Amino acid sequence: MLEAYAQVWRELPSELILVNNGSTDGTAQTLERLLADPKYRFARVVTVPKNRGYGHGLITGLRSARGKIVGFSHADLQCSPADLFAAYDALLDSGAPETTIVKGRRQKRALGPSLITNGMTVIASVVLGRPLSDINAQPKVFPRELLNRLESPPDGFEFDVYVLYKALQSGAQILTIPVVFHARPHGSSKWAATFRSRWRTISRVLRYVVALRFGAA
Repeated sequence: MLEAYAQVWRELPSELILVNNGSTDGTAQTLERLLADPKYRFARVVTVPKNRGYGHGLITGLRSARGKIVGFSHADLQCSPADLFAAYDALLDSGAPETTIVKGRRQKRALGPSLITNGMTVIASVVLGRPLSDINAQPKVFPRELLNRLESPPDGFEFDVYVLYKALQSGAQILTIPVVFHARPHGSSKWAATFRSRWRTISRVLRYVVALRFGAA
């Protein structure tokens, strides 16, 4: 992942924050060794002592960021690092970067995952009364003003829909850029490992959407 970022990194006043989200293996030592290489001087590590979930890891990294523009993306190389810079360019070109969030919209996905994503998006849009698309697509890039509005983010996979809903509540526009969602080169998804785990995650997100709509989240 670091090598992929190094290949597209721009000489901007920017940083890549790697969130060690409560890892219990050799992740900390591996990161320390890799980041000793000057080639990766653009990156630093933020450590979460105990993994409370996907959303908690993301908000911890975002709140430690020092830039006026922040963003997040997957660390499993399913999203190209170049997409982050494409989203950054789209934000600056939007005409209103202070009130815009730019997100990916996945192209050429398999039918099964597309049906699940589209179904969740339709339900969330209807319940929240807000037009959404491809909720969990990455990257997501937005101004710090929006980050400051994320006062009570969820710890889990509900984080993405929460960010989009808070953006629309604030009057921000959501722009999308096309991204290719690559196959995971290493490891496997924990939440989508089995039908049962996938359904459990989807159910939890949909329950959260209802709670968000009626002020219970």
